[in-house]
Amino acid sequence: MRRTTAAASVVTVLVPLLLAGASTASASAKGSLTVRTLDRSGRAVYAQVAVYNTKTNDFRYIDSNKKTSLPNGSYELVTSFVGGNSVDAAVGGHSVKVSGTTTTTFDARKGRAVKVSLSPNPGSEYDHMVSAAVCATDNSPANMSISTEAGDLYVIPNSSKAYELSYGTTYEPQSTTGGDFWLASATHSRGVPSGVSATLRKSGLTTLKVSARSGPDSGQARFSFNGEPTSGYDCSASMDILDFQRDLPNSFSVHVPAGQWEVGQEGHDFIYDGFRKYAAGRTTSLTLGHAVWGPGGHLPYTWYHQLYFGGDNPFADPEFTAGGVLASGTVKLTHADKTLYSHKYSPSQEIDAQPRIPGSGWYTITETGHRAGLPSGSLSTSSSLSLHFYADAGKNQQIRDYITRFWPEALNSRNQAAAGSTTTVDLGMQRLGTDDSTIGRLSDSVKSVRAWYTTDNGAHWTAATAKLSGGKWTVAVHNPVSGRVGLRSTVTDTHGDSSTTTVYNAYAVS
Repeated sequence: MRRTTAAASVVTVLVPLLLAGASTASASAKGSLTVRTLDRSGRAVYAQVAVYNTKTNDFRYIDSNKKTSLPNGSYELVTSFVGGNSVDAAVGGHSVKVSGTTTTTFDARKGRAVKVSLSPNPGSEYDHMVSAAVCATDNSPANMSISTEAGDLYVIPNSSKAYELSYGTTYEPQSTTGGDFWLASATHSRGVPSGVSATLRKSGLTTLKVSARSGPDSGQARFSFNGEPTSGYDCSASMDILDFQRDLPNSFSVHVPAGQWEVGQEGHDFIYDGFRKYAAGRTTSLTLGHAVWGPGGHLPYTWYHQLYFGGDNPFADPEFTAGGVLASGTVKLTHADKTLYSHKYSPSQEIDAQPRIPGSGWYTITETGHRAGLPSGSLSTSSSLSLHFYADAGKNQQIRDYITRFWPEALNSRNQAAAGSTTTVDLGMQRLGTDDSTIGRLSDSVKSVRAWYTTDNGAHWTAATAKLSGGKWTVAVHNPVSGRVGLRSTVTDTHGDSSTTTVYNAYAVS
């Protein structure tokens, strides 16, 4: 089955959008623009056209083959469209000066083939897709891209250095249960060439070996891989996008151009992380959905007599710490037996309060979280965090304390331990910085660690001895025959600050 996908690059709004300078444009003399888009047989076909006024910065999308009122002026135009046969696809860009009634044409009959392949070839068991994007080189939002099966893509040439072409290829396994994914891309700057015939090499790619577990999330998940240009604007950002679906649990490898990539997983819940740099020829292992999703490691900080909670995530994945968007719960700040702040938060809301504190002294933040709407038997469904700390209201600095990151070892792809076995749980001591150099960080060290586990959803807790070896704290949990295990840890530092981290249904036993 043939697949063709057209997309607007960088700017994803699909309705007219007026940016800075729009008021100036409205005061200018009015003209009109009709953009004709013709397919490979010369028939008029619908297309969306990105239109950018280079003087006023007025940007909008307009429909092709239809007169549109526009202020007189110079415009950059970029479009992509599919032919009337629903197979051939074309992309192009050129500039036009609107003065009175103006008509311009994108004619796919003038298009030249875009042929892109990967060497060595991944094999016949893959669907081979080719993509292309035409972009204005002045950082304007006039960018459009399109993707179709190999052999069906055409680019309309333009010698103007105001435009450039990025092109790419993907190989996706025909099997829905296994196989690697391949993506490669390149850019032709200083004009849009008269066609492309390129063979890209696997040696320029990096490999992300993904192990996506089930438990905290389950069912079918959508995986996204988004590349970021290494320096400034680059049209290749339109090519360096890979999305597909797989059932959890699943393991696969993704081969993409070396550079900065952001990876995400979206099922019932959503996890992601910032951009990370991956080198060519290297293989990086990524574990998504590992038990335990629990409070992240961002500590509160004081700022001019206010206490900033820092937007900590109550259900952070151990590897991809942003997300957990289903969380709802409560957060409370107390001091000297008085409640200074109390709030209930809903899904997709950050816990980012900043109440004023009366002075220096001891404070307690109590936070609870719950993930709703998950299938029966899901893991990491509830969590809580209690931070007891001394805050100096007159200084801009992060508080002391540690937040425990639980990491059970030797679980299977469904985050299950063997019945009756003993699981070693690593207790990571988190105290992440704020990435703000104006907020001071205090030195700290751990004085004591206590830990417990529950096999009956918190009705009873069993103490587990925390051991320190090689700079790592661990506890041994004696698993039941079946069910789920919850974890709790209290960490006290040498200054008297303490924190208690709890995650219910942390991992399963089967």
